[in-house]
Amino acid sequence: MTDIIETPAMHTEDASEPQEETMGAVRQLAHRLHLPTTFVKFVIVGGIGFLIFQFFLFLLYDSPAIWFLPSQDTSVDLGLFTISDVRLLIASIVAVEIAIICQFNLHERWTFRWRPRASWIGQRFIKYQLSSIMSPIIVIVTVNTLTPVLRSAAGDDSLIFTMAPYISSAIGVLLGFTWNWMLGSLIIWPHQRQADDERQAVS
Repeated sequence: MTDIIETPAMHTEDASEPQEETMGAVRQLAHRLHLPTTFVKFVIVGGIGFLIFQFFLFLLYDSPAIWFLPSQDTSVDLGLFTISDVRLLIASIVAVEIAIICQFNLHERWTFRWRPRASWIGQRFIKYQLSSIMSPIIVIVTVNTLTPVLRSAAGDDSLIFTMAPYISSAIGVLLGFTWNWMLGSLIIWPHQRQADDERQAVS
């Protein structure tokens, strides 16, 4: 698979030496894996977003520093359904949103920085939020649905009981990643075939 050079002239002048070294390493990795460089960068950003999500999920759910949230396993009856752990719901929503903001910034400045931008960054961010709404829903639903199932199956004294929110979040993030890649590469930062062909011809 022929890879596309993703450092056009309009960006090279403001690219620092560490950035160029990073790009070179990413291109080499993409070449070895026979994958497009953009996809490899997207995976890296997704991994960073996953770590950010897990950090804030721990901070908001397990850390005693966040004392003002409801205690763990506090249930709320909403009539049509009952939330078995409202603290987990709050923690997962906030952690997902922080991860989304960080990932958008990295995609904007790194993953898709060479693709043309016809709109204002605020419009792209709103579009990213709206078009990616399914991804956080997937993560939140997976975390809050699968966690009680894992805990019920594992028992109170097992390691899986403690790790259940993080295991279920990993599964949710993997499903959400697939959705995000499709929307990000096709809608938010669309592929410009003619421009890419010209860059490939020059290289």
